Amino acid sequence: YNASRGDRMKTQEKIIAKEKKELSRLNKIQSKGSSGKYFFILVFLIAVVNILDEVTSNLTVTVQSSFVTEFFVNNPFMGKYYTYEDGLAFHSGIGVVTYVFGLFTPFYKALADKWGRKPLFALSTLGMAVGLIVIHLSSSYIMFLVGFAIISFFMGHDIQIIYILEEAPHKHRAKIYSFLKSFGILGVILIPTLRDILMGNDATKWREIFLVPALIGFVAVLLVVLLAKDTKVFVSERIEYLSRPFEERAIEKQQKKQNKEAQRNQSGVFNGVKYIFSNKDTKMLIISHIVFDSAMPAIALYFESSMHRAGMSTADITKALFMVPVVYATITFLSGFVADKLGRKVTVTAFSTTCVVGYILFVAGILLGWNPYLVGALAGLYQGSYWIGRDYMNVMMTEKVPTDIRASVVGAEGLLVIIGLVVGYGLAIVGMMLMPIWWACLAIAVPAVTIAAIMFAVNVKETKGVSLEEIE
Repeated sequence: YNASRGDRMKTQEKIIAKEKKELSRLNKIQSKGSSGKYFFILVFLIAVVNILDEVTSNLTVTVQSSFVTEFFVNNPFMGKYYTYEDGLAFHSGIGVVTYVFGLFTPFYKALADKWGRKPLFALSTLGMAVGLIVIHLSSSYIMFLVGFAIISFFMGHDIQIIYILEEAPHKHRAKIYSFLKSFGILGVILIPTLRDILMGNDATKWREIFLVPALIGFVAVLLVVLLAKDTKVFVSERIEYLSRPFEERAIEKQQKKQNKEAQRNQSGVFNGVKYIFSNKDTKMLIISHIVFDSAMPAIALYFESSMHRAGMSTADITKALFMVPVVYATITFLSGFVADKLGRKVTVTAFSTTCVVGYILFVAGILLGWNPYLVGALAGLYQGSYWIGRDYMNVMMTEKVPTDIRASVVGAEGLLVIIGLVVGYGLAIVGMMLMPIWWACLAIAVPAVTIAAIMFAVNVKETKGVSLEEIE
């Protein structure tokens, strides 16, 4: 007993000594403050990383026809040659497995509250860069999948967005956020630029376009380490926490542990699910959202393959890809004004309509040989419209639930919509083995978005102007 007690005392002393060093370091950071010049440096760093995030998210999709043709059609995989559609279906099935990494996302993000925003900012950027360089060097489909799994885990964590929301002046926060988001989307124009310079009309050179974003990522990591500071919010809260006596914090931690069961009665993902289905309005919203998400794979993942299989050349596909981020970024920027002026319901239903119309015209364009820039503009229209509609469904859910359970409901929403995503993947995989990719995607996306929009418009109440503090 005495030996055990002695070990605990030594461990406690080590923790206290370590925390004193951390507190001293944080106090120095806080005492220096931040100049206006630093904020502009931070905005630049966030803009670069945000562009890297968007490029990483879209890069494998925009060379889909190239790597599927190489790994499955022109070369045997596991001793077997595949048709293009069968190879793409196989890759899609394997790709679903990589989303398992998403289960670890909450635990990874939670490290930002312990380690600080800066380490996670640098680590996420490094992870994307490493994944890109692995794909660039890949000599087999297995190695490609390793790189794909790495970027699937690190992209989309949006640590850079947390940074700007905590650092930006309160009255300009939304403006700066929307600007950086649109700027990041517009940065996707780097992809067709690299395709034009490095690939030309040779689809076999697809690996080359992964190198430049990877190098940008490594440089960005170095700049973040050298120039970025942790956010004022984190530093202030961490100082407040570490300034309290160790014993007081230990007692508080024990009390929280004892009260854990009581807290579960109010929060938690499963209680969030119960809350959503206990109210007709939120229930209809989540059902609409699940149906809407079943269109996601067809909307987001196969447009480049559709252009390829419809007969567009590599060079023409590149031309089309120049227009996608331009249109997408433009309507994303405008959607905020629409949502604030006309309401969330109008925004979701209006952009669902432009999504359906844009998709039908996109398919007509690739089959009838329309100008590739027009085809790309239509792709940007339907994809941007879809993501805007989905984003504002998320916004409306947060505006319908009380503060004490809001985070739990958002977590529950993210869990429930996976149902739609899995169904959509399954339908796409089966569909592309039975018919041309564009018909399979059209047959999934148009009915799903249309049905979801009608259900949403008829059954879900508007949330524009709702005070989050007054929701009961």
